[in-house]
Amino acid sequence: MEMAGERKGILEEGGINVKEAMQRFMNNEQLWIKFLKKFKADSSYENLVKAIEEKEWNKAFEAAHTLKGITGNLALSKLHDLVSRQTDYLRGEDNDFEAAVGMMPEITEVYENVLKLIEEVYGE
Repeated sequence: MEMAGERKGILEEGGINVKEAMQRFMNNEQLWIKFLKKFKADSSYENLVKAIEEKEWNKAFEAAHTLKGITGNLALSKLHDLVSRQTDYLRGEDNDFEAAVGMMPEITEVYENVLKLIEEVYGE
C-alpha cells in the first residue's frame, strides 16, 4: 500500500525521503509513523544544543552522531545531511568547531521544520 500522494509530496518538500523510508521500514508506513512520532521526543537535538553552548566538544560529537543515525534511519534526508557534515567537523583531530557551531542556525531551522511537518501531516 502506497502513501497518499499529497502527504508524500508535503513530506518530500520538507526534506524527507519517503521512498527511502519505506525501503528501510519494509513498506510499513505505520511503523515508520510510530518512529517519526518518537523522534519528536528524542533528546539528541537538545543535547547537541547544550553541548555546543557549553563548548563540550566530545558531548557535541556524541549528540550529533546520535542525531545523524536517527535522522538517517528515518530518512530525514535534509536534516541528516546537515548533521552528517557537522559530525565530520566535530570528529577527531581535523575538527573545526567554529564550522560546527556555525551550522547550528540552519540545523535548528531544518529540525524545527521536520517537527512541524510531523505534526502537520500526522497530527501529533
